[in-house]
Amino acid sequence: MLSRPSPRLHWTGETAPGTVWPSAPGPGQAWGLFAPAHPFDRGEFELALARLKAWGLKVCHSPKIFRRARHLAGSDEHRLEVMAELMADPEVGGLWAVRGGSGCQRLLPRLASCWPLWPPKPILGFSDLTALHLARLKAAGVIGWHGPMAASLGRPGRPAGASLADLKAVLLAPVRAGGWEFSPRDVLKPGRVHGPLLGGNLCLLIHLLDSPWLPDAAGAILLVEEVDEAPYRLDRLLTSLRQSRLWGALGGLVFGRFTRCGSPAEVKGLLRETAEAFPGPVLMNASFGHIRLNRVFPIGALAELSA
Repeated sequence: MLSRPSPRLHWTGETAPGTVWPSAPGPGQAWGLFAPAHPFDRGEFELALARLKAWGLKVCHSPKIFRRARHLAGSDEHRLEVMAELMADPEVGGLWAVRGGSGCQRLLPRLASCWPLWPPKPILGFSDLTALHLARLKAAGVIGWHGPMAASLGRPGRPAGASLADLKAVLLAPVRAGGWEFSPRDVLKPGRVHGPLLGGNLCLLIHLLDSPWLPDAAGAILLVEEVDEAPYRLDRLLTSLRQSRLWGALGGLVFGRFTRCGSPAEVKGLLRETAEAFPGPVLMNASFGHIRLNRVFPIGALAELSA
């Protein structure tokens, strides 16, 4: 008897009209480190730099990224200035966020006119970087890499396993094709759909719902994760998603990890309830989010979800 194929999410390097893959860093170009949100731990940063040097990866950073203003890594104008300098520097081939936290959303009105003028250099990061990835995709059609922050390399055991391999592939020789296999137990609703990948952090996504920064979601496969939300707040976020205009446009739904959001039973119950209300295929337990196994995926790339 033939075995049933495993559930999977796979992207092949295809792009939708008006969408482009970011240019891979060329020979001799560096990844420019920037801090668009919260300030970061200096010790972790130095350990991360040592690890990257051992990989043979060329990175650079401005001393400006160590600045602080309230809970942020400098004023909005200052953080934008650092991004603009990296985008204009011909020796910088990509931008990699040191840390997330909060603050990227504050930059979006000022970035709206910059995105179409800046070169399509890759931007790598997740969590609060969700705002930058989605806004840039909307304004300039450039795909963003949702993946670990640079500072995570300075923490013991982070990132781990397959996510470390994904990260090296993006940093050293960007590969456009990829995907993940799932267990049959991860299927919350069966089906198959083909569309662009959207998503990131659920809370950031909800905050962008009524803004001009959200890309067209027609037929999209939405991937979401969350951290440090009590079960009642996670319920409120998922309810907001179900009641939004975005919900009816989506083709597929993939849940990442929901870290410190209640007991596994509570989280699974909320995800199952959300899946029951969704008309398309739904998978859970994707290895991305605020966990050690935080795998990389391209926001904006075309993919197929098969459950």
